[in-house]
Amino acid sequence: PLAKKLDIILYSREQIVAERVAQGDEEDCVRRELPPAPWGIISIKAQDEDEEVPMQPITMMRNALGKEEGGSGVPLDKEEGGR
Repeated sequence: PLAKKLDIILYSREQIVAERVAQGDEEDCVRRELPPAPWGIISIKAQDEDEEVPMQPITMMRNALGKEEGGSGVPLDKEEGGR
């Protein structure tokens, strides 16, 4: 089936660098490897809804694990998670 919409998830260059450094990569090396763009595409989600679809619980859990574990370092928001 064809999706009606694409939800493109972007992270800032600084967030990408911070996550890679937290996982043990050298900051200078990471900055050289990344293209000189201010944003990077992290995910492309196909969907049929007109509005942004809520994040999957497993994604929220992984993000909350912290940058060292591959997450974004954003803590769980109990109010947002209930929507």
